[in-house]
Amino acid sequence: MTSPALSPVNQPMVLADVLPGGRARDVALVIGSAAFVGLAAQMSFPLPFTPVPVTGQTFAVLLVGATLGWQRALPSMLLYLVAGVAGVPWFAEGGSGAAAPSFGYVVGFVLAAAVVGRLAVAGRGHTRSPVATCGLMVL
Repeated sequence: MTSPALSPVNQPMVLADVLPGGRARDVALVIGSAAFVGLAAQMSFPLPFTPVPVTGQTFAVLLVGATLGWQRALPSMLLYLVAGVAGVPWFAEGGSGAAAPSFGYVVGFVLAAAVVGRLAVAGRGHTRSPVATCGLMVL
């Protein structure tokens, strides 16, 4: 006797869907992802020719989008943005507020996480190599 194939409804769309739970899981993932991006922002390498340092934020934002999907990544990055504007010092180099030199990048992170998350959900039925996925993230 063979087991029935999983229908597309039963297959997890992104990595976060593999975890058990419901709303509480989603809230924890959103808050944890915002904190993860905040921690990645503290890994900064200042450059002498620009006030904006190179940080781990970009990697963290793309990772959040790819693992959570757009429905969790978008609120996560909005939380990161709003909390940073409210004064949480988790922008690059411990900065906060809308006057931070990297604030334009932070606004772009919201869109980037949503786009990568949407691509992760849309591409679930396709096999992509890690090289192809990295190539898409470079774009």
